[in-house]
Amino acid sequence: MKSLLFLSLPLIVLSINPNDISVRIERHFPCSASTGPKKENLLLKFPSYKQLGVDFTEEINASGNKCFRMSGGRVTIFPPGLAGTKKYYVHLETRIGIHGKPERCVNADSEGCGGIGSCVHCDICKTYGGQLKNFVQIYQGNRPAQCSAQGLPSGEYEDLSLRVCLPSKNELLPFLDQNANRAEQLWDLFVSSRARSGEIPLVIAARIFDRPINNLPASEINDLIHGSKTGMIGCHWIYATVSQNN
Repeated sequence: MKSLLFLSLPLIVLSINPNDISVRIERHFPCSASTGPKKENLLLKFPSYKQLGVDFTEEINASGNKCFRMSGGRVTIFPPGLAGTKKYYVHLETRIGIHGKPERCVNADSEGCGGIGSCVHCDICKTYGGQLKNFVQIYQGNRPAQCSAQGLPSGEYEDLSLRVCLPSKNELLPFLDQNANRAEQLWDLFVSSRARSGEIPLVIAARIFDRPINNLPASEINDLIHGSKTGMIGCHWIYATVSQNN
């Protein structure tokens, strides 16, 4: 069965004009059982960068944001498949460096959905309006997959793409400070304090759940990620390096 899935991920420190940055996707791979779902609960698995034919290509989306699409390879949906009776949520963990702490979530809505940073993205098979929404979605073909309506059966999905899109600097600055000048100063401080030799190392984990995880206290989220892992059905690591162009 051939289909195309896109998973769009927001990265807090990549929130600058597409022409201002250079990004290298160093490597990406499925999470192990220790950092991802328990083996018996794994339903969705994206391919590793080591798989023959897998590559990232750069593109600009309709809003002018820089995106990277992983093409080639296959995604596996394990039995019994993704049920159409459920909604799917992603917890996106963003760290600066391998040993960095998760960046805080900025500007989630009243339901605990969306935002920039280590945030929860809700009902990823549905298109929402407004800023800082639709950062994480599953697409089938050129439209959102009907995974919360028709479901997705088990099998190997070819022509798979993992799409990584970057919020714009203008989308982030108002959340640093409402004063434009102070926001610019905070941005410069943020970049300079985290960059090494002009480069920012990023580590991102996208963990997919088949039940609501928004509006949960931090202790419960931590348990779902590292302890019980209840409802976790997929996980993928992305390692990238970002540099700001002069």
